[in-house]
Amino acid sequence: NNPDLTDAQKEVRAENTFLLALDGDVDFQPEAIIKVVDLMKRNPSVGAACGRIHPTGGGYMQWYQKFEYAIGHWLQKATEHMMGCVLCSPGCFSLFRAKAVMADNVMRTYTTVANQPKHFVQYDQGEDRWLCTLLLKQGWRVEY
Repeated sequence: NNPDLTDAQKEVRAENTFLLALDGDVDFQPEAIIKVVDLMKRNPSVGAACGRIHPTGGGYMQWYQKFEYAIGHWLQKATEHMMGCVLCSPGCFSLFRAKAVMADNVMRTYTTVANQPKHFVQYDQGEDRWLCTLLLKQGWRVEY
């Protein structure tokens, strides 16, 4: 918290600050980030956006990842987008609006420590889906 900033200045910063989630084993192209930033700048109700990404490497694992990305990310996200609601912005390549993530009901719930076995699945293994669910519940949009 910067005491020298007015509330309006803080609002502008929160609205125009973004958090990038990116896996280390992907072929990231800088043009891709420009596209998702442009998407979020055009629509201030978008709290998270994801884009198409390709895994790097070779062999069976890379083939499996490419298949998983093709079905789970490219096909499913495009379908959800056409239907009007993307449900999850995957952690392999997503951009989150700081204002959306910093919302009290989002951050307080998202940082809940797992203390039951079912919470480990919800909070830790599906953290990208959990965060997007919280954003959607607060009225933010998730886009592809």
